[in-house]
Amino acid sequence: MVRTLVLHDHRAGEAAGLLARLLGPAMTAPLTAPPADWSDVLACVLVLAHAGLTAAGLDRLARTVPTHLPVALWLLPSAGAEERLRAAGEVFGDRLVLAGTVPEDPVALADAAVALRRRLFREASEMPEPELRELVMDGLGARTTCTLCTGHGDEVRATPIEYLLLDDRLYLFSEGGEKFAHLLANPRVSVAVYDPFVSMATLFGLQLTGRAALVPARSVEYGRALAAKGLALERVRALPVLIHLVRIDLEEAELVSSEAQRLGYAARQRLRL
Repeated sequence: MVRTLVLHDHRAGEAAGLLARLLGPAMTAPLTAPPADWSDVLACVLVLAHAGLTAAGLDRLARTVPTHLPVALWLLPSAGAEERLRAAGEVFGDRLVLAGTVPEDPVALADAAVALRRRLFREASEMPEPELRELVMDGLGARTTCTLCTGHGDEVRATPIEYLLLDDRLYLFSEGGEKFAHLLANPRVSVAVYDPFVSMATLFGLQLTGRAALVPARSVEYGRALAAKGLALERVRALPVLIHLVRIDLEEAELVSSEAQRLGYAARQRLRL
């Protein structure tokens, strides 16, 4: 399994464990016992107390982490951390994708961890974009059902629903319901498309993010989606309820696929759409 490795000193073990949970799949290890084999490591996150981060310590860190891996450095909040972060930037150079202090507010920490996870995926993505895009779109085109996740405020909803892939967008016909209340307040959505688990040799799972928009019922776009679905406009208009159409403009995909592994790449991949 390709993973993120979180290396930490003795003062930062608890923070490292929390970050590993947020960045997963990940593993922690103390600085005193780095792995002998880094072949399955996607990226390295260093979580340290700044007091021990001397110039000699930074040099040792730079030699410990293989030079091909992107590195993020988070220091425990304390006086003097900014000076150490600047010094780390000089030692690691372009390999350092983030240098900062561990946010103390839980919401800020969650946001920072998600942003870092996405950035590390982009930095270390192994599969060429054209091949990955083809794998994602072929996978979407071969399936028809998703879980649409919507929400606003404290309300969330996960809706199993059929979809249509057309022009690299998702179209969903619906009679309406609570999800439309969420979409009215917050057009940001997440979509999950996946196969039932059978074995590690047949994995397929997609987590998609994007923005939803309501397609007017009398628009050319609505008619095109109906035709692609094999539905007649007259028949839909004759139904006793209104049939609404949601278009999802996709922004990002996170793929877990055994097919990617068969092609010689990591099973987990991330793609900007």
